[in-house]
Amino acid sequence: MSTRLRTDWKLFTPIMLLLLFGLVMVYSASSVVAEVLFKRESWDFAAKQMVFAIGGLVAMLVIKKIDYSRFQHPMMIFVPISIIALSLIGVILVDRSAHRWFSLPGMKIQPSEFAKPIMILFLAWFVARREKKINDRHTLLSAALVIGGITALIGFGDLGTAVIILVPAAAVFYVAGIERKYFYLTILLGIALCVYAVVQKPYRMLRITSFIGLTEARIHTDPRLEWLAALTATTRAARDSDHQPHQAKIALGSGGVVGVGINQGNQKMGFLPEAHTDFIFGVVGEETGLIGCLLVLAAYLVIFWRGMRLYWTTPDVFGRYLALGCVTLITAQALFNMSVVANIAPTKGIPLPLISYGGSALLCTLATLGLLLSVSDRAME
Repeated sequence: MSTRLRTDWKLFTPIMLLLLFGLVMVYSASSVVAEVLFKRESWDFAAKQMVFAIGGLVAMLVIKKIDYSRFQHPMMIFVPISIIALSLIGVILVDRSAHRWFSLPGMKIQPSEFAKPIMILFLAWFVARREKKINDRHTLLSAALVIGGITALIGFGDLGTAVIILVPAAAVFYVAGIERKYFYLTILLGIALCVYAVVQKPYRMLRITSFIGLTEARIHTDPRLEWLAALTATTRAARDSDHQPHQAKIALGSGGVVGVGINQGNQKMGFLPEAHTDFIFGVVGEETGLIGCLLVLAAYLVIFWRGMRLYWTTPDVFGRYLALGCVTLITAQALFNMSVVANIAPTKGIPLPLISYGGSALLCTLATLGLLLSVSDRAME
């Protein structure tokens, strides 16, 4: 006779609170943009986000109900990875400018977001099978081919997402006992590849130079930086590359302790670009203040705490690494997004999980949390 599962409410509650709060903030941050820029109803973006929220919630609850051990079958790993690899190649060919989205009527699909939960499953399955031979050359080469291949395809158009996917990979292999020489060598190789990717895309270079205080005016007036001036001159990106971080800091600072009130902020009215997507945390800071920001951070930390607890208490290896991969992915993405908005990290298009506008991101975040809940429900005493 099967036992009835008990929901981990300490994990489920912050997920639902962040999801509901995200819907409110998407409406607040996008209403002006929808009316003025796109000539649509003020609730247009919020309505679309609601549709994906419902779909993602259904997906999360379905995955939550499935025993996570069923995902250990190789067919459940390599068929999705093959589909994602083909999709990433396809989006590079179809989307000639950004190499990120398949454009469909009324929506865009971002394959790199779907790669996140699939890569988490691969990591947990692979390390669970090879844990005792984690430092074997065959193990390392096989992992490098899959992880490196997928992240390289993603990084071609979206370096930030590629880096975020590498965070759970590094965490899983680190705790699995990979020799430090291999670990640090991989980190150095990853940094070298990131530098190469930045140099290959001048707009990325502008973001880095702007972050360290090297303005484009200075680049073009300093004879020692002629090579950099020639490189950045080839990009079509907006020249004022520090505009977003500057406006985000204004939004955060103007909120004070308690904020100006939901839907009462000014920065979303054309001052802060991407106010409803990657920089929505700036609107959160302005409208809900320091208290709202701390509560959002606290919700992510609760998710992190429950996920790490699962890593220590889940009896089987696959479940432990699945929990570790899920929680490091979600929290790393959240912390990186908030760091960008606070201007303590270079600008990069990373959405804030469960809060930023974006159908693919929301759907895949909820699917990832469904995997975490599946582990949690079966690890509870």
